[in-house]
Amino acid sequence: MALLSGLRLIDMAWFGPGPFCARILGDLGFDVIKVTAVGEQPRRAPMLFHQEPQSRIDAGYRHANARSMQLDLKSDAGRDVFARLLATADALQEGFRPGAADRIGVGYERARELKPDIVYASLTGYGQTGPYRDRAGHDLNYLAVAGIIEMNGRAGGPPTVPAAVLGDYAAGGMSAAVHILGALLRRAQTGAGAYCDVSMTDAAFALNALVVDEHLATSIEPRRGETLTSGYWPWYDVYETADGGWVSVAAIEPQFYRALCTALGRDDLHDRQWDTAGRERTRAEFAAAFRSRTRDAWVDAFDGVDACFAPVNSTAGAVGDPQLRARGMIVDVQHPAHGAVRALGSMLRFDGESPRPERWISAPGEHTEDVLRELGYDPGEIADMRAAGVIN
Repeated sequence: MALLSGLRLIDMAWFGPGPFCARILGDLGFDVIKVTAVGEQPRRAPMLFHQEPQSRIDAGYRHANARSMQLDLKSDAGRDVFARLLATADALQEGFRPGAADRIGVGYERARELKPDIVYASLTGYGQTGPYRDRAGHDLNYLAVAGIIEMNGRAGGPPTVPAAVLGDYAAGGMSAAVHILGALLRRAQTGAGAYCDVSMTDAAFALNALVVDEHLATSIEPRRGETLTSGYWPWYDVYETADGGWVSVAAIEPQFYRALCTALGRDDLHDRQWDTAGRERTRAEFAAAFRSRTRDAWVDAFDGVDACFAPVNSTAGAVGDPQLRARGMIVDVQHPAHGAVRALGSMLRFDGESPRPERWISAPGEHTEDVLRELGYDPGEIADMRAAGVIN
């Protein structure tokens, strides 16, 4: 499916939130063209992968629904190609430090000269303004500034590091996609392009709205382990099972709490949901009950019980989870370079269908000639550019 076919994104944000945003837009039907410097290799951290390199399938550069082009933007010919490409684009995203895009000739003002109605998104950690704009950072730093890390962990213990890259993906990538789509919708109404200043820290702060809103309303400082979603109440927590597995319960509403107690064989706890003084005693009794059976036994016991219960999956468990499988979040696809592979599906679903990976990047710059031909360059011109090092 291609819900928004006919739109083109030039992607110059190749790390962190950029690929996630590009995947969202690619799944929506955008023609995503990733433009990198000639000779640049994909950024990845091999030490993060435990498999042998050949079985890793270049995981850091396994982009779906996108094409790859390499271009020397320091050359006049490269800049001419970029100008011609930009004239065909609807949006551009870049992930350089503030000011860097201007220095290499691909900043917003130059882009707007070439394409007045372009939607241009700059993805940075802290945004284009403010005292932190030039600071280096990664996902953990943005979450820390936004107040998320401080609230992550148990009461009396240290803050903990989330495994999911919430700042880059949930905040940065999704926020960039929303910015671009919102600006394109406005362009359809007014004809005007837009400059989108996407800050991962801003977006992470917005994700923390539950505790921020509480603080703004009450002036009370929420503390780690003392809020509903950080483990204060025993009925919103995780518990270890007899086999060392874990389960989660989030029985906020009274009917769910009562169903939880009944499923645990503890109807005597029905009237203790909001018992602040006795909550640790209730937690200990829940913990003892859950330790009496294996994780899978509890999954069976709660089948059909409305108690807001779910097993705590490992990554492999999530990949094999019947719900995620049924929703198409893991797909079997044919990769042009690696053959049959399993891949992450799309989170998007329209009219009962989800987009599937239709094309892949398996090597940097592999689609350069295709794009140049689409832009009207003849074989001789392409050969000359290759000989001059303008393209890969």
